Amino acid sequence: MNIKIRPAAPKDLEVIWQMWKTIMKQKIYYPYDDSFSRADIEKSWVNLTNHTYVAEVEDKVVGAYIFKANQPGYGGHIANAAYMVKTENRGQGIGHFLCAHSIEMAKEAGYRGMQFNLVVSTNKGAIKTWLDNGFEIIGTVPEGFYHVEEGYVDAYIFYRKL
Repeated sequence: MNIKIRPAAPKDLEVIWQMWKTIMKQKIYYPYDDSFSRADIEKSWVNLTNHTYVAEVEDKVVGAYIFKANQPGYGGHIANAAYMVKTENRGQGIGHFLCAHSIEMAKEAGYRGMQFNLVVSTNKGAIKTWLDNGFEIIGTVPEGFYHVEEGYVDAYIFYRKL
């Protein structure tokens, strides 16, 4: 499979939003619920002010990622990222490719590390991908996520030095 990753353009925001909405409706990966509007999400995450990239296969967007500073000011040297792969394209290595690309882009942007603040313990595919890309679990938040099917499950904090 030939995966091409490129910076997101204004025309991609609608596709990213639709992907985001679909993943949020699954209620098993991210903490955002129905109370978050498109404007809320675009203000904080899905926008072209953040480092936003899309993955394409045969000129169709199949995934995306964004990264930005994890904290303001003196914590701004650590990046935080979020990844999305269309449901029908999971299991094809796209997430791994997105993660590897984001590490390189974050290094180029001057970040010294990357941290994921909430990785749901039941998200085995993501956990494997992050570990395979050199991240480590640096903390566990007991029952830190309410999983719609399994109830309260742990959430992990991942970190990787860049």
